[in-house]
Amino acid sequence: MINYDNYTTPNTKMNNSDYIDNFFNGSNSPEEKARFEQRIVTDSSFAEEVAFYVASIDLIKEQLQAEKKSTFRKMYEAQKETPIVQMPVKKWWRYMAAASIFFAIVFAAWFFSAHETPQQLADNYIHQNFAILNVTMGSREDSLQKGLRLFNQNKFPAALQQFESILKNDSTNDNAKKYAGIACLRLGDYDKAINYFSLLEWQVGLYSNPGKLYHALSLLKRNTNDDKAAAKILLQQIIEQNAEGKETAEEWMKKL
Repeated sequence: MINYDNYTTPNTKMNNSDYIDNFFNGSNSPEEKARFEQRIVTDSSFAEEVAFYVASIDLIKEQLQAEKKSTFRKMYEAQKETPIVQMPVKKWWRYMAAASIFFAIVFAAWFFSAHETPQQLADNYIHQNFAILNVTMGSREDSLQKGLRLFNQNKFPAALQQFESILKNDSTNDNAKKYAGIACLRLGDYDKAINYFSLLEWQVGLYSNPGKLYHALSLLKRNTNDDKAAAKILLQQIIEQNAEGKETAEEWMKKL
């Protein structure tokens, strides 16, 4: 529980100021960032210090949208018409501390959701779209359906072997290329996934071709050297060409 009697003035020195400053300057490792986020939620005193830090550098004001500004302006005008009631100092500090904790939690949620890494973007897409692949129900299972069934059983090496076997006999099979690339993504073989999606990307005459989007996805997931820049080029091409995956490309470009 926070001891509000210890707070004598808004300028009280923060015990964790250097630690908080390092976080917002990007000096922390991924593990330290994760611990920082968790501490905001579990340590109310620390959450309050983060709130005061954010307020002191006026960071949140730069993120306010026009609609929010209008809402706050209306709230401000409304409160001017309300009689001011004097509040004991101790109660006032309780109110301010509680408000600061709430603000810190809300800000943390906004900050971390709005600053996804390329790998987090890729992970979210893979989790939402490549957990289970559609299998056509029928009385006779062909080679492709067998590969999809193995994939959905999390037997990714066997599924990949099945898709690659199809490609040995028919190198133009676009579905086999697509699913082989997806299997490679799930196996963590990003170089091989990029190779399959690149082949799919350049295959002409297809009614539906997600190759370029999946190529960009694989680059974001690998996230080494110039992968992010290369992925952004592909995403921009998708947007300009009004190609498959345009909405996803536009969403990712806003976050990269």
